[in-house]
Amino acid sequence: MSAIDVDALMTILRDAAKAEILPRFRRLDASMVRQKTEAIDLVTEADESAERMIKALVAELAPEALFVGEESVAADPSLLDRMNDADLAVVVDPVDGTANFAAGLPLFAVMASVVSKGETVAGIIYDPMGDDWFVAHRIVD
Repeated sequence: MSAIDVDALMTILRDAAKAEILPRFRRLDASMVRQKTEAIDLVTEADESAERMIKALVAELAPEALFVGEESVAADPSLLDRMNDADLAVVVDPVDGTANFAAGLPLFAVMASVVSKGETVAGIIYDPMGDDWFVAHRIVD
């Protein structure tokens, strides 16, 4: 099983939230919010810019990892199939709760999981408003 430094991944998520998400909270205009598939399925400039930043930093941390971001999957659905075969994949939703974020409600999170050969080995939920974490990871002997 491949591994990734979970603490370093947490730092990446926090840095992206501080640089790309929080500065846009309650500061979005209509041009910064788009509908994806239906009225409640939104994407914002914050989603896209945070995902780009996280992807770049994950590539530095673990160049061998397949990056599967919510917005990346919208552009390339084959990423989901490739994730199941990857020795190491990092799956990210940069703004989980985009509708809340876009509405100015502080009920959103940055989420990531680490997957090895289709099996989730770590999960991270970061609440940037409260600077709080929920983290779980498998301990391998």
